[in-house]
Amino acid sequence: MTTTHAIDQPAHQSVNRPTCIPHERDALLAFKQGITSDPAGLLDSWKLGDQGEQDSCRWRGVQCSSLTGHVSELRLSGYSDGGKLLVGQISPSLLTLEYLEHLDLSFSRLEGSTGHIPKFLGSFKNLRYLDLSSIPFLGILPPELGNLSKLQYLDLSAFEFGYTNSTDISWLTRLSSLQQLALGFVDLSAVASWAHVVNMIPSLRAIDLSSCSLVSANQSLSRLNLTNLEELDLYGNQFNHPTTTCWFWNITTFEHLDLSYTRLHGQVPNTLRCMTSLQYLSLSGIPNNTLSMMMSNLNSLCSLRILQLEECFTQGHIVDLIEKLPECLSNKLQELYLSSNHLTGVLPNSMAHLTSLVVLDLRGNNITGPLPKSIGHFSSLRTLDLSDNHLTGNVPYEIGLLANMTKLDLGDNYLDGVVTGEHFAGTRSLQYLDLSGNSLKLELSSEWQPSFRLFVAGFADCQMGPVFPAWLEWQVNISFLDISSAGINDTIPHWFDKVFSNAVIVNISNNTLSGGLPASIVNMRLEILDLSSNQLTGPIPPLPISLEYLFLGFNKLTGPVPPLPMPLMSADFSANKLTGPVPPLPPSLFYLDISMNTLEGPLPDFGAPSDFGAPWLLGLFLFSNSITGHIPNSICKFERLGYLNLANNFLEGNIPPCLGMTDIISLGLSNNSLSGELPSSLQNCTDMIHLDLAMNNFSGSLPIWIGNLQALQFIRLSHNMFSGSIPISITNLGCLLYLDIAHNGMSGPLPRNLSNLTAMREKFWGGSSPSIPSSCYYDDGYREHQNIGLSAVTKGQELDYVSVYNIIDIKMVSIDLSSNNLTGEIPEDVATLDALVSLNISRNHITGSIPNQIGAMQSLESLDLSRNILCGDIPATLSNLTFLTVLDLSYNNLTGTIPSGSQLQTIYAAHPFMYKGNKGLCGPPLQKNCSSNNASSQGHLRRAEEDHVPEFFYLGVGCGFIVGIWVVFCALLFKKTWRIAYFQLFNKLYDKAYVLVFVTWARLTAT
Repeated sequence: MTTTHAIDQPAHQSVNRPTCIPHERDALLAFKQGITSDPAGLLDSWKLGDQGEQDSCRWRGVQCSSLTGHVSELRLSGYSDGGKLLVGQISPSLLTLEYLEHLDLSFSRLEGSTGHIPKFLGSFKNLRYLDLSSIPFLGILPPELGNLSKLQYLDLSAFEFGYTNSTDISWLTRLSSLQQLALGFVDLSAVASWAHVVNMIPSLRAIDLSSCSLVSANQSLSRLNLTNLEELDLYGNQFNHPTTTCWFWNITTFEHLDLSYTRLHGQVPNTLRCMTSLQYLSLSGIPNNTLSMMMSNLNSLCSLRILQLEECFTQGHIVDLIEKLPECLSNKLQELYLSSNHLTGVLPNSMAHLTSLVVLDLRGNNITGPLPKSIGHFSSLRTLDLSDNHLTGNVPYEIGLLANMTKLDLGDNYLDGVVTGEHFAGTRSLQYLDLSGNSLKLELSSEWQPSFRLFVAGFADCQMGPVFPAWLEWQVNISFLDISSAGINDTIPHWFDKVFSNAVIVNISNNTLSGGLPASIVNMRLEILDLSSNQLTGPIPPLPISLEYLFLGFNKLTGPVPPLPMPLMSADFSANKLTGPVPPLPPSLFYLDISMNTLEGPLPDFGAPSDFGAPWLLGLFLFSNSITGHIPNSICKFERLGYLNLANNFLEGNIPPCLGMTDIISLGLSNNSLSGELPSSLQNCTDMIHLDLAMNNFSGSLPIWIGNLQALQFIRLSHNMFSGSIPISITNLGCLLYLDIAHNGMSGPLPRNLSNLTAMREKFWGGSSPSIPSSCYYDDGYREHQNIGLSAVTKGQELDYVSVYNIIDIKMVSIDLSSNNLTGEIPEDVATLDALVSLNISRNHITGSIPNQIGAMQSLESLDLSRNILCGDIPATLSNLTFLTVLDLSYNNLTGTIPSGSQLQTIYAAHPFMYKGNKGLCGPPLQKNCSSNNASSQGHLRRAEEDHVPEFFYLGVGCGFIVGIWVVFCALLFKKTWRIAYFQLFNKLYDKAYVLVFVTWARLTAT
């Protein structure tokens, strides 16, 4: 929709024009009384007295009739005032301006105390133009506006979608003179008859219903009345039906047609060819079109100036597309948008015939090969975007011939070679330059002074160092600067804060910057500053008061954390050498990471509003510091807290019972001295994905409700004092990737139904690349980038994975139940967990045999079953585990022949203790040979015999003892001479013993 936003009037009028009408002047002053803020000074001239102009027709934004002196136009749009908007309300005093024909209050904050569009606006009898767009009104569009019978232009486009709405727009049909209608972003989802309504206004020339949540455009109209319609904008609606069924295809008068991102699908009908007056056509986001069919429908559209076909094709060749553009467009087409179409091939030299191109956008395709030298022939080109393709080779010097080019984006390709000042010899108009994501080397002399002044400069991953680029000192207009990973090994230059004083976003991360931060950085207008992963030292100076995002992690900064600016929303100070307490939190903060420093003292009272007033706080990361004391109950004041990591500190006491009342997604408290039982309030955290309480003094049993936290993906409770059995409900956790309950006092059998742990089964992982099962996917747009300090034990080593996403990336799926008192057998269905990478059940009292189907666990890299009471053979299928690198079966009662296989032999060479303590094992690689070919059967037989030996032995000993006693007793009972001799023998032995003891005692006392 074409609109006029000019508000300045001519400096002089005819000498014979009539002066203003006094009561209308009073009405304007009454309107000004309702304005509470005018930062742009739109109404500064609206005043009387010595300092003011008496004639209101000379006031800014006011225009009067040259015949009558009545106010005819009021133009107070804030469109061109850079965000300096009028604030207040629309006064009913304007009704006094009964001859008003033009009212433009757009781009202001005149919603007033009620927030509704004033109904009295429908009382202007002569109004022909009404623009209230981008005012944050709320509620329903007033039907009273249908009384504006002379209205020709109406723009009620909402400030944002959903602010205003309507369930009935039939009042529009009363506007019989209406030519231009704009209701963009007004919620019209309940208006099914919208097409019938606009069809009843035959005077319409332009309709803008973009992003109105309209649900269909396939209405059946008995008669099409819109014979003068030139513009139709339906961008961003939700039609979700075939493109061919839309009601408007028989309109041939279109000059502007926008159907982009409307969820239409399928081929565009051939009637498109009849729209020969089209100058603007956007069909972006309409899939299932073949390139050849689409291009054939464009053959007769010789008036096209702007063509948008983004995200239309699933395949195609760039040469075919360019060659099938109508020849009649070669010197007419000005803007061509073809991004994200999976186009392949090499950019053809034949593109040079499009001599009138001003914008060429081919980003997000699969275009290969070099950038052609013929690119220099596009003398009119202002925007060239070839980012996110597969371009190779050098940047041609012919780029420097594009004197009118303001934007050049070649980012995220495979370009290499050297870029010098010659490449920019003639690009004096350049304002946007992005070469990021390539392997380019910029060799620009420190004396080079570019002819352009950039607003946007992106050179991430390009080699610009080792010295800080001196030519940037001339770029005083910079708003966005990204020179991250640029090989800069230098200090921050002294001119940094002055040259980039107007910069909004600066990213110099992943370099080797040294020295301190500029003390005068506080004077900059920065909103985003990223200096992370450098070698910066010294204290952090006062920060810019406009700062919203700050990243200083992984440096060597010292001293306390400085006061945080009030607008700050996210701050990362991790991995430095900062000291002192946790700083007060500003009200806008939602993310704070000061982990891996040396903060000390207790956690502050988060409930004190004067010091800690961050009601939106979502993530708090203070792990790996020296924080002491208890976790205060006031931490629960952060009702939106989703990520809390206080691991690796010196905290003690219990977990605050209120903590489970917040929306905790990730809770890390490992390696402290916390104690007590798990608070029952944690069962309310149904969105929790990460729970790490390892290396504390927690006790009690694992609660049954843990199985209700079905979003859990990571559980680490090792090195505590938990007891009791593992609850069967834990197998309800279908999203679980990592389970560690090692080094506790758990008893009882292993849980059954392990096959219910679906995320540990290969078939639930999508495709060949790692991805969490769709049923377990959780994304709040935040957790992918956050550091939860996550570590895990596998292959006998503790490894840092930083976040759950990294565990997913490498498919680190693990179960560790070692060093407990678990009993019973290994469940057979453990073999169904074929995505499991590490399984450790060592140092328990597990009995029975190793499941025969264990060879089905094809992802296993580490298996530890040592120090249990396992018996039987080692399953031959174990040799099928081709990824297995760690195996420990030592100190069990395993028997039989060790399975053969190169994989097991390789593991044994690295871990020769893996079979130790199993006396019944034989065969290579052990020195013990098996006694027969059927070693396994012999092993079973020997074990059976050994099992019976103790029974026969004790039976024989018992019988022998009883028989021997009776023989001696009977002989002494019935043979008198034997009885006398037996007792005489005892008398002699007694006498000898008595004499020996007496003599020995006498000798000892004599000495």
